[in-house]
Amino acid sequence: MRAAATIVELRRLLAERFPQAHGTKPARDGIAAVPTGVPNLDALLRGGLPEGELSELVSEGHGSGSAQVIHALLRRVAAEGRFLALVDGADSFDVDPVEPDVLSRLLWVRCNNVDEALKAVDILLRDPNFSLVILDLKLNPVAQLRKIPSSVWYRFRRLLEQNGTTTLVVTPHPLVAGAACRVSVESRLRLGALAQPPSAVLGQLRFELLRGESHEENEVVQAG
Repeated sequence: MRAAATIVELRRLLAERFPQAHGTKPARDGIAAVPTGVPNLDALLRGGLPEGELSELVSEGHGSGSAQVIHALLRRVAAEGRFLALVDGADSFDVDPVEPDVLSRLLWVRCNNVDEALKAVDILLRDPNFSLVILDLKLNPVAQLRKIPSSVWYRFRRLLEQNGTTTLVVTPHPLVAGAACRVSVESRLRLGALAQPPSAVLGQLRFELLRGESHEENEVVQAG
């Protein structure tokens, strides 16, 4: 979905595709964590992303591994027959490594700047059909990121309380105020790694827990 008419078109698309769900609130099933499909990350988070919470993945530089995390989450969601919404802040998502049947479970909102991306997320968090929303701001200019008021994140958290949507924000540096957990990924993958099977690449990802309610100190998980 191109960003020129992102907000208006997104409202229309959600209303047409899921007319039965607007105005409803999904029941929580008691699951405390949402597995990401990345073994090292799930081990670090003791199961996965906090369900119904706002989490942040800090990914600085090229080859750090954030794209592989997004791909893994998409494959996990598709395998469960659910939908994932990806709000792409800089229109940079690479669909080539992802299987067509997996892509069919993706709503890809392609934005040109941070303002468009934040407005799109605001709409998606009001729709209970998406149990997982990813906001990718990794490649957006620092000047745009600095203009994000902290009130945006608190508004998103209030929306999460209503519909229980698990939300992951990918950033180039710590940015999300009030995130339930914050993890950095610094893998420095080389170009040749992209030719390897996804499972092999995921095993090379290195994560550090920067913030988490159940952890008192920072922890690091790295493939042996």
